[in-house]
Amino acid sequence: MAQRLRWGILATGGIARQFASGLKASSTGELIAVGSRTVESATAFTDKFGGKPYGSYEEVLADPEVDAVYIATPHHLHYDWTIATARAGKAILCEKPFTLNALEAERALAVVKETGVFFMEAFMYRCHPQTRRIKELLAEDAIGKVLQVNCEFAFQAGRDWANFRADGALGGGGLMDVGTYCVSFSRMAVGEEPVRAHYEAIIGEKGYDESGAGLLKFPGGAVAHFGTGVHVNLRNDATIYGENGRIHVAEPWKCSSGDVTVSRYGKEDEKFTFNSSNDELYGIEADTVAEFIDHKEAPYMTLQDTIDNMKTLDALRKSVGLTFAAEAKS
Repeated sequence: MAQRLRWGILATGGIARQFASGLKASSTGELIAVGSRTVESATAFTDKFGGKPYGSYEEVLADPEVDAVYIATPHHLHYDWTIATARAGKAILCEKPFTLNALEAERALAVVKETGVFFMEAFMYRCHPQTRRIKELLAEDAIGKVLQVNCEFAFQAGRDWANFRADGALGGGGLMDVGTYCVSFSRMAVGEEPVRAHYEAIIGEKGYDESGAGLLKFPGGAVAHFGTGVHVNLRNDATIYGENGRIHVAEPWKCSSGDVTVSRYGKEDEKFTFNSSNDELYGIEADTVAEFIDHKEAPYMTLQDTIDNMKTLDALRKSVGLTFAAEAKS
């Protein structure tokens, strides 16, 4: 375990800002360097969050004071910068989705393994005590065999949204953004990899899925249903249904003030909540990297878990005919 981890951040968008705020709430992390396409953008970021500003990502990777790198770039750049960061010998926390497809993921993680650096895909909810408690309940057979999972994650962005997530060529749309959480949660809850995956979506003129719903079928018989999108407001909760009860998670993704309710047939409901702030959520993620850095991966989101999640996303996209121009290199 690293008692202190010095971080560099690649890109200066909204998720990078959330992670930088989280570093201030962590017990191990310190922001050392920030890279952007312009030094002006990096300077505006470091003026608020600290660290040294650089006008390129390469300069962050070359900084000998940087121990770990948070890759907060758009989806289609994760592959190249994961490989570059691994070859620079830095620990890696990479935003989700890790890559645009499973082939890219396998190739990039081969370099990660070859260089021997730490890697984790940044599903911050997986590191949080709320999710870890849910996994414990399932392992304890609290609700019996899991039969169904229902979950949602979506938001309403404006039609004039100037963001890479609104560009079908670059991997935009609901499934590859917030939908990745639903896929990850469903696989975790069932504890298996799906044998069938189907997705139906509204694909707009810009080539991305504006909203959609998916179905996963698992070898043990369980099914998972999920809803996602970038132009629709959903409840954004999750429920795991078992033979002997259910677990309802009011805020599965941000893990903040919502209750987790365990309902067992014939018994009183059990409720718990962690009341975490958004800064604490990302601080826990940063501390997870420090805790497991010597193990090269964290148990909450392993390298194999990342590859398997990408394979499921591939299958879902294939079912609806969703492709990205930026995939051409793989």
